[in-house]
Amino acid sequence: MSQNEHAIPQVPQPDDAVVGKAAGAQMLATACAARDAFYASLGDVDADVLAPLVNPAFMGGPRWPSLRQAWRVIRRADTIILASDGLSDPFEDDDDVFVPRGHLLEVCIEAPLAAFDGQAVAQSWLFDAIYQVSQNVADHGSIDLLVQRHGSVSMVLDVQEAPTGLEDEHGQVGVLLAQGTATIPPSFGTPFGEVMLLTATVLQPAELAHIGTAADKAQSRRDLAAALAASPTGHLSVAQRPAVIPR
Repeated sequence: MSQNEHAIPQVPQPDDAVVGKAAGAQMLATACAARDAFYASLGDVDADVLAPLVNPAFMGGPRWPSLRQAWRVIRRADTIILASDGLSDPFEDDDDVFVPRGHLLEVCIEAPLAAFDGQAVAQSWLFDAIYQVSQNVADHGSIDLLVQRHGSVSMVLDVQEAPTGLEDEHGQVGVLLAQGTATIPPSFGTPFGEVMLLTATVLQPAELAHIGTAADKAQSRRDLAAALAASPTGHLSVAQRPAVIPR
């Protein structure tokens, strides 16, 4: 994301906050139940969540809305979806005021089973990618506004143990985030309103360079998202695939 794109003001959320720990706990439980039901509609959800032993927020990392940070593993016939679980939790302030839908979005990544190469999901480079995307979303705070304005956003990540050939000349991996795919809805409903779901697709270095050199980066991302959707692998994050460069 460029500096100009990054500089978007915060927009107040609707005035539907609740006050008090009990009311906040009920709001959180309701939000979690709606998100769980949606994730269950996408595939078979592992009972255990993926979560750090020590919350990164306690070590200087970005704070998630309810502080809780977790990810869900959703298994399909031939793929696995890794999805953030907490970015849309209600915000809690120091006066015990709770505001629903947090950052107004969650993020996910989907890859073929072969991409994990028999490795535990939590130790995979794909989990590291969605982990970093999630932290960037929490740190930025207004990614939903960028998507509404530009249609998609891109990021560069320092992915641990990225597959050979996926990193650019700076040792970084690009990802494109957009709403909606052929098999993943663009949002899901909660009793407090819609939550945006962004699907991350890992980019080939040439695709990342295409965005970086474009005069109109927003349009280049939209064109790339359309080209990826029309490609054989679609939105799936596949390390070894031909680059898709829009004309």
